[in-house]
Amino acid sequence: MSVKDKVSEAVEALRKELVEFTEELIRIPTANPPGENYDRCVELIASRLEEIGLEVKLIEVPEEKLREYGLSPPRICLLAYLRGSSKGSSLHFNGHYDVVPAGEGWTKNPFEPVIEGGKLYGRGSADMKGAIASMVAAVEALATADIDFSGEASLSMVPDEEIGGFNGTGYLVEQGLVKADAAVVGEPSGIDNLCIAHKGALWLEITTVGKAAHASMPHLGINAVEKMAKVVLELAKLSEKLRERKTKAPMPEDVKTPTIMVGGVISGGVKVNVVPERCSVTVDRRLIPEESLEEAEAEIVEVIERLRREDPELVVEVKPLLKASAAITSEDEEIVKSMIRAVEAATGKPPKKTGIAGFTDMRFLNTLMPTVIYGPGRMEMAHVADECVDIDDLVTAAKVYTLCAIDFLSR
Repeated sequence: MSVKDKVSEAVEALRKELVEFTEELIRIPTANPPGENYDRCVELIASRLEEIGLEVKLIEVPEEKLREYGLSPPRICLLAYLRGSSKGSSLHFNGHYDVVPAGEGWTKNPFEPVIEGGKLYGRGSADMKGAIASMVAAVEALATADIDFSGEASLSMVPDEEIGGFNGTGYLVEQGLVKADAAVVGEPSGIDNLCIAHKGALWLEITTVGKAAHASMPHLGINAVEKMAKVVLELAKLSEKLRERKTKAPMPEDVKTPTIMVGGVISGGVKVNVVPERCSVTVDRRLIPEESLEEAEAEIVEVIERLRREDPELVVEVKPLLKASAAITSEDEEIVKSMIRAVEAATGKPPKKTGIAGFTDMRFLNTLMPTVIYGPGRMEMAHVADECVDIDDLVTAAKVYTLCAIDFLSR
């Protein structure tokens, strides 16, 4: 029997367990914020991996680290290892077990999984507890099937990706706890796509500071809202300039350019008849892989500095809220080639190489090793009501992960 057939047989035998494990994960509501039930979810994953025979380590993020982000414990990262019959390459699989809050509009209980029409419904089914279950099934197939492989397959299951990832994958990378030759992140790409790039993000809060006065005598004050209007108009001009740039990464055509969005959150003033003393707006600047965070921030600061030179009364404060770099992996990397072969073997056709507009934990891992994104969910199902994943896609993803591991580790 060929390796492809052995993998297919091994994973198909795990189909029922794979679906049931995904359901178990969904039933644990790990909504973030606030970041709840993390310990229960990690214990479930750890128990399953230990049953398979993997070495499992649990790492709690220290309280002093969490305080930097205004978070409370526990924030727990899981690392697991499956070693082959001899020394060789190493491949790392990464997934996050936190999910966004359920929100409104569901026609089903978001944390009580339901199967209808070949789809599994529930919060986290696509983003990305389904991928976690597929990764677990993959290492189980490697561990239990009659498939010889060398090297080491490892996994990390982490919290807090939905709020930036700094106390999940970011912490593991910062502490030097993840080591491998390449990595696969299970974010929802769809089984026909292989993501090799994503955009970055710079979030800022810009505040103009004026002087309060009675609205009947506005000349005695400085209107912070009017000052902010100048800033917003100039940033709109910057937005037009950004459209002239286009990434060479294989992004969808409608997200190939950098963007800037001003005013996601706006606050200012205290009363109808008081000249507003302060006005704040948020800025969401999305970066293409060719741009750096430093360059993007400097561009915005330069707009503000120019306005300051033109208006001596303009007082502006700029506060960074989040910085997430863009990421890209060369198409020439071995992990890309291995994934292409694995997807073609499992589905009958090579995947489309693409990128995503959001940012992911790929950016942390990519500082250490070539990293790609591949997961059974579809991005349009992430964060929406009635989130779902195709059950066949869960199985296919498990086959792809297994085939990729065998291929990559045998180099």
